[in-house]
Amino acid sequence: MRNKSVHATALVLVILTVIFSLSPATSSLMNDVIIRSTGQMATVGYARSGSARDIQAAVDGVAGHGDMGNVYIPEGTFNFVDVGESWTGARVTIPAGINLFGAPTERDANGLVIEWKTVLVMPSEVAGSESVGIPIWFRFVGSSDPTKPSRFSDIQLSGYRTIDPASTSMHVGVQMGGGNEGGVINFRVDHCYFLNTAGGGVHACGSELQNGPDTISGVVDHCKFVNTAGTPNPYETRTVDYGVHASRGGGWATDYLPWEDDITKILGKYTDYTVFVEDCYFEKWRHCVVSRSGAHVVLRHSTIRYDFGYGSVDIHGDSPGRALEVYNCILSDVISPPSQDDILWQRAGGGAIFNNTVTDYRVFVYLTRENPASKYWPHDVWVWNNSLPAGLSPVTTDGGPAENVDYFLYPMPNYQPYPYPHPLTLGM
Repeated sequence: MRNKSVHATALVLVILTVIFSLSPATSSLMNDVIIRSTGQMATVGYARSGSARDIQAAVDGVAGHGDMGNVYIPEGTFNFVDVGESWTGARVTIPAGINLFGAPTERDANGLVIEWKTVLVMPSEVAGSESVGIPIWFRFVGSSDPTKPSRFSDIQLSGYRTIDPASTSMHVGVQMGGGNEGGVINFRVDHCYFLNTAGGGVHACGSELQNGPDTISGVVDHCKFVNTAGTPNPYETRTVDYGVHASRGGGWATDYLPWEDDITKILGKYTDYTVFVEDCYFEKWRHCVVSRSGAHVVLRHSTIRYDFGYGSVDIHGDSPGRALEVYNCILSDVISPPSQDDILWQRAGGGAIFNNTVTDYRVFVYLTRENPASKYWPHDVWVWNNSLPAGLSPVTTDGGPAENVDYFLYPMPNYQPYPYPHPLTLGM
């Protein structure tokens, strides 16, 4: 009898364990433990739905156990907010070290998603513009701590413009870092679809404090960034902004901007201010990929198609980006008009641009001295081995940058691209 009692008790415990591990209603009550590569303990939470409130509740539950863990959103199509609900800033805030996953997706032989299972929808207009501010769906609160990476994976975000093409509001899907705290180190955003978020898909930022923490690094891979409509220009009334935007922070005065003078320490490297974008697709942005405020951005093995051509890839000069690498990309079918038909608009810093296939565009690489300080003028730029339409010059300038002084039409000596695929994408 004693043995039967012991066995019955064990069976009940097993059944209860299975029930609680499968029930999404237990969201933040879960305390399943996993071991990360850091050796730290992490908890697991399950959101009841894909609403911002339920996701935030699950995140808060995990954060209450030490800011390390995974949150899972169930399969389904969900209104992210209530109809008519509005907000400013970030709707869901997530501490660095917590990962957010949608339902697992089926992928093709190239690792691209066939269909998203977790779809979050903006069901009504939420004001977002340069004048009133651009709302953020998800913000990961950075700490510039390399032991607290974060991942955002297998989720589709659908902006209200998908429902009403006349919508003009812009939102940012995911922001890694920013605010006063600093950036997220070794972040990953993968296998996501940013449809009509308009204000941005992924923004990766250091601190907004004056001369605050400036580290931001990671990879965006196997994602789609698509707007079905929008106006890229003039800037003040634009209705589309930047697909992937990397910046070491908005608080840096130009005179104090962190700036490594030796370009060989940047190109081909993964620094603590490098953001990789690989195996992604972009369509209809003001700029698909942007480097600002000292950031180093690498765009590779990706496609830009049906874009406005208003500097589809851009490195700012007024808040100068440090470096840009673009290789093994397809850039085609630019929309004209109102296009400028410019692919790469380099207004500062250095770069390596090679092995790209281009059609339709009028300008491939445009170099211009935008910043008043000569230190930030574009130089150390190598452009080689690109397949261009007949008559398209590899480099066009504003008359300032000179060949074999500032830019070079041959391979960069001793340059080696960083390993592809990015190590953060392996085994996950």
